[in-house]
Amino acid sequence: MFDELEKAVETGRNLGAEYVELRGESGFIEYIQMEDRNVNALTQRLERGIAIRVLVDGAWGFVSTGDLSAIDFGVESAFKMAKAAAKTRKDPIALAEVKAFEKKETLDIERDPRHVPIEEKIKYMDDMTTHIRDFDDRITAVTVKVRTASGHKYLVTSEGTRIQSQSTLVWAYPWVSGKEGTKLSAARYEEASTHQGWEYLEQVATPEYVGLNAAEKVKLQLEGTPAKGGSFPCVLGPRVIGVLAHEALGHLAEADLTINSSFNGKVGEVVGAEGVNMTDDGRMPGMLGTSGFDDEGVPSSRVEIIKDSVLKELMTNREYAAKIGQRPTGNARAESYLFPPIIRMRNTMFEPGDFSPDELFEGIKFGYYCADFRGGQAQMNASFQVGIQEAYEIVDGQLGQPVTDLSISGIATDSLFKIEGVAKEEFPWEAGRCGKGQEAFVSSGGPRIRFLEGGITFGGVTN
Repeated sequence: MFDELEKAVETGRNLGAEYVELRGESGFIEYIQMEDRNVNALTQRLERGIAIRVLVDGAWGFVSTGDLSAIDFGVESAFKMAKAAAKTRKDPIALAEVKAFEKKETLDIERDPRHVPIEEKIKYMDDMTTHIRDFDDRITAVTVKVRTASGHKYLVTSEGTRIQSQSTLVWAYPWVSGKEGTKLSAARYEEASTHQGWEYLEQVATPEYVGLNAAEKVKLQLEGTPAKGGSFPCVLGPRVIGVLAHEALGHLAEADLTINSSFNGKVGEVVGAEGVNMTDDGRMPGMLGTSGFDDEGVPSSRVEIIKDSVLKELMTNREYAAKIGQRPTGNARAESYLFPPIIRMRNTMFEPGDFSPDELFEGIKFGYYCADFRGGQAQMNASFQVGIQEAYEIVDGQLGQPVTDLSISGIATDSLFKIEGVAKEEFPWEAGRCGKGQEAFVSSGGPRIRFLEGGITFGGVTN
C-alpha cells in the first residue's frame, strides 16, 4: 500500500499543499452479541481504506475513501476543500515541527482473532454465561458482547514519515441483571487488549474471570444496604479514581477542549492538594492506549498533566502544540480511516503517593469506599456524576456492609483540593472506550485516594 500512498502524497505536493498526510488501513472487524445463550448479532467485515488530509493556506481538507483507485481524486478534493475553507479562517493553522520517522512496528500475537473459528468465540461467550448463571440463582438476564479486529495501518506524509504498524483488538463485555423480590440490580465488566490476540481471552480475560467480576457486583447490590445521601469522607478505589482522572479531569487537559474548560489559563498554577500527580502515558507496555507513534507520526510520550499539584502541560496534537507553544505529545488518534486524528487520551492515571492503604481508612467514623463504577459523565466545567456498582460503608476505619444505589458527583477541580491521602501501591487498570465524536480504546486508573468530607457528594437516601 505504501506505493499508492506515496504517489498520492506527490499529487498533493504538485497541487501546492503545505502538508499532505495519508493513512491507509486494511483489516478484519467482528462483533458478536449473545443474550441468554442466543446469538442475536454477528457481523464481520473486511476494511480497506484511505484517510487523506492536506493543509492548504492554513486550512485543513479531509477526505476518506475505500476505493484505492480514487486516491488521486480524493487528494484533489481535499485540496479544493482546504483552499475554500482557507478564505474563511482568521487564524491560519500551523503545525509544530517534528522529526520524520521510517518505522515498521509489529505485535507479538499468538492467535490472530480473524483466524479463530466462530464456534470457539461463541463457546467463550456461552461459557461466560454459564459461570454467571451458576454464581447466583437471583441473576435474571445475561448479555455478553465480544469484539475482535486485526489488520495493518500505514502512514505516509509529505515530510518523509513512513510508518507501518500492526493492529489488533479483543474485547469482552458482559451486562448482568439480578432480582430479589422487588429489588433490582445490574452490573457490567469490561476487558480488552490492543496488543495480544485471542490468547488474551483464553489466558487472562477468561470467561470465568470476566463473568464473575460482573456477577459478584450484582450479588453485592442485591444484598447491600441503601446508600445515604450527603457528603462524607471517602476512599475511591483504582477503577473509580481512573474514571475521575479520565472523564472529569483528563478531557479538561486535551488542548482542543481546554479553552472551554476549567483548566483554561491555569497552566503553571496549583490545581490540587499536596501530593497530587496525574499523567497520560502512551508508552506503557501492553496497555490499551499504548502505541509507538500517534496517527500523525509523533512518538508517544509521557505527559505530566499535574506535577506536584501544579497543572504542568496539556495533551496536544501538532496543530495545538504550535498554537499554544507546547511540544507535540503524541496524543493525535483517529478511530479509523473514516476520521481525521484528534487529541485523545491514551493511558491516564493518578500517580501513587506516600500513604499505606490502611492509613487511608484510619479515623473515618463513617464514609464510603467506592470500588467500581457502572458509568459516568462529566462536563467542561469539571462537574461529574458517576454511578457506583460496588461500594462499602466505612465504619470506624473498617470496611462495613456493601452499599446499593450509590452515585457520586462533584466538581473535579474542587475535589482535587480535598484529597487527603494517596496510596503508595500498584493498581489494576480499567479498560474502557472513550467517545469524543470518535471511539478510542483507553486505560485509566490510579491508587486508592482519600477525600475529605465535602470533596465528593453521595446520592442516596437523605436522612
